[in-house]
Amino acid sequence: MTSRTLDLGPGVGLYMHEIGDGNGPTLAVLGGVHGDEIEGVAAARMLINLAELLDAQGLLRGTLRVVPVCNPPAFEARTRTSPLDGENLARVFPGDASASVTKQIAHALTERVIRGADLLVDLHSAGVHYSMPLFVGFVDHLVTSPMSREAATAFGAPLTWQHEGSGPGRSLSAAADLGVPSIYVEGSGGGGLAGTDLDTYVRGLTRLLAHFGMGHETPGPHIESAWLSGDDGDVDSSLASDVAGYCVTRSVAGDVVSAGQVIAEIIDDAARVVQEIVNPRPGPATVMMLRQTAIVTPGDAIAMLGPAPIAAASL
Repeated sequence: MTSRTLDLGPGVGLYMHEIGDGNGPTLAVLGGVHGDEIEGVAAARMLINLAELLDAQGLLRGTLRVVPVCNPPAFEARTRTSPLDGENLARVFPGDASASVTKQIAHALTERVIRGADLLVDLHSAGVHYSMPLFVGFVDHLVTSPMSREAATAFGAPLTWQHEGSGPGRSLSAAADLGVPSIYVEGSGGGGLAGTDLDTYVRGLTRLLAHFGMGHETPGPHIESAWLSGDDGDVDSSLASDVAGYCVTRSVAGDVVSAGQVIAEIIDDAARVVQEIVNPRPGPATVMMLRQTAIVTPGDAIAMLGPAPIAAASL
């Protein structure tokens, strides 16, 4: 295994682990793009341990590039954004080598990790303040979409989200510009570390190694994935609180809610309901992210909705 430090100046370095014989496909894996999302960091480190064993036994083909902690300043602070410049790494790809620290990180990841890969896997989760259903997602309507869809299917999450598009600044957008297929993974979050989530992350990554002929698949239970199709999964467009108060959830992440159904309520210090967060869509929708931290201020995201599930065969 080769461990390289991508030096970004005083006090900031990215540790990229490169494992394999270089003869075959290249799989790029990112963890910790947001500093409060520990699931991807832990899963990436578990993948490194597994890959080292496979490599030592001569069973790993191709190259595995893994950066377990992509955003060291945010990870050390356990925050979504960087304490150095306040920027969100997941909104500034492909970055800029001469700009802020966060943009320098994005540039290094784009040029040194994503470029030349056969697949990008970006491991996320809901973070400290939210919960999400465990799912894998990819962007449709791109030249790379057929291979991304195959990779998402091979990963084997209980839920698969096929997006109509992706906002600018995402790692997946940078990958698409480079002609690299990509998927991302989200887990339950909420400040915990669920073993079932970690097992799914690592098992899915192992399935991807097998899918690309890079290694042997670890046996596991067959997962029948439900599918969502549509929307772009932009958490910045979530339903938000208009007032300060306390968030009372009336649903759980993964629920399918009908039009007008109450998803959460905001109560004041007298426990009076001062705002209802409802499904504004004309039909059913899936709660894909839900606030878990009770205390809220105006503008805080409360819920992100996605399409209702459909049968994969109809896609």
